[in-house]
Amino acid sequence: MRWLTYIFLLLFLSSCMEFRFSAPEMHDFLTLHKEHLYSDTLVIHDQNIHYVYSNKGHEDLVVFIHGSPGSWKDFSAYLTTDSLLDHFDMVSIDRPGFGYSDYGLAEPSLKNQAFLMSEVLKKFDHQRKILVGHSLGGPVIARIAVDEPKQVQGLLFLAPSIDPEMEKFEWFRPLIQTWLGDLITPTDFWVSNEEIVTLKGELEAFLPLWSEIRIPCIVVHGTNDTFVPVENADFAKRMIVDSLITIKYLEGVHHFIPWTHAPVIVDSIKELVN
Repeated sequence: MRWLTYIFLLLFLSSCMEFRFSAPEMHDFLTLHKEHLYSDTLVIHDQNIHYVYSNKGHEDLVVFIHGSPGSWKDFSAYLTTDSLLDHFDMVSIDRPGFGYSDYGLAEPSLKNQAFLMSEVLKKFDHQRKILVGHSLGGPVIARIAVDEPKQVQGLLFLAPSIDPEMEKFEWFRPLIQTWLGDLITPTDFWVSNEEIVTLKGELEAFLPLWSEIRIPCIVVHGTNDTFVPVENADFAKRMIVDSLITIKYLEGVHHFIPWTHAPVIVDSIKELVN
């Protein structure tokens, strides 16, 4: 029964982690940056999609889409970075089930997620829109580019979970879907599990659609990523036309690129625009 002890220890530690701002924290953050940051929620077919955006009248928009679990908070530092604010408007979106987008209600379908995200994009009338997707946000931005090509002019993948062959069976995931798992698993991890258990099939269904991506793409991936193997970057190189893709391997780097390598991300965004 040692494995059961490990599960309970993991879940206890997980419950101590915060993947979204509390309501007071978000209020304080937005108040601190009230000169350029705004929060809004778009209702789409009875689903609520929350996002935070900057509006300084720039022609180009950068859209951040977080991984699993996560929230718009993952990119909050970028929304206040002068080197971006001086050139771009930005929006960071809570994917369905996370943050303040119907928290706790999972949406495993990449197509449905892409539809909800693209409805937010349509609220912004910018000359160019660059999508940045971390981890599971990677296949979401790829799906948006296929389903709504006029809404997207560049893709930046950060350690993206895109290769179905890299999605291995993890023995503990079915346990989270049991009544006991449902009872004791923190909400963020339960939602994450619901979309990860179906991800392999979702990625397999997307395989024929990669050839429809016809815009510049950059992939940034750490060679020591133990959550999403670096082979996912190699997969992108195979699936996207050579002239459209640039791969940046970060030697010895792990999965949490948005927090550890912000300058690389800022430079990559500017590369896509230029």
